[in-house]
Amino acid sequence: MATDMIVQTIPGLPSRDQLVKLCDAQFIEQLQINQRGTSHYVYRSFNSSTPLALIKFSEHVTLSEPRTQAYIFHLLRRDPSPPCKVAEVYVAYIPRIVDAVQWLLTLPPPKDGKFGPVGGGAMRHSLWRDDRGPTYESVEQIDIQFNNVLSFQQLTVNLSAEPICFYHDDISLRNFLVSGPDLYALDFEHTGFAPATFMNYAIANPRRTSAPIVQHIVFSDSPNLQGLKRATYYFK
Repeated sequence: MATDMIVQTIPGLPSRDQLVKLCDAQFIEQLQINQRGTSHYVYRSFNSSTPLALIKFSEHVTLSEPRTQAYIFHLLRRDPSPPCKVAEVYVAYIPRIVDAVQWLLTLPPPKDGKFGPVGGGAMRHSLWRDDRGPTYESVEQIDIQFNNVLSFQQLTVNLSAEPICFYHDDISLRNFLVSGPDLYALDFEHTGFAPATFMNYAIANPRRTSAPIVQHIVFSDSPNLQGLKRATYYFK
């Protein structure tokens, strides 16, 4: 892991080698149960039911997600009363999750001008097959790609005219944790910063597990939404 992501060691956490063994054992156990394995492990201290750390692992886990999560975390610390923290989820907590997402949507983008995950990198969004999009260096580059695809449909998009905002394309209950009075946002894999229509698309075309939440999110409509809906057929 890059040194800029290692802030401090969590007191009470085992060594890296011990954690690898625990994660391997967890994967094998889950593989025998559901034939799919798992990509995360919750570590609890000895004789304690309280989670100490959530460890994510697999070939699909990259530094893009923790960079984005760290950026959100530092912004949360500046807010004296944030609606969530940056993991037991119940339907009764949907209003709290909605409030948290609404707050996330107001966050300013990083000053480096990168799109997608903080620091740049391939976008993870349901617009593309397997949620794997390209890396964009500018909004103009996004416009060119989408308009080339849409030229046969006599449609165009102008994403350059939109504000850059935070998007969350997997607002599922499993990605939030309630622990007492605290609400934790856990998963930042399908998040980042992009033209507003990317979030608009996530709300208009939610994943099955996101539908109970996104129907309550208030977000302005986009004139480019129809273009993204058409373009996704070519990307998948």
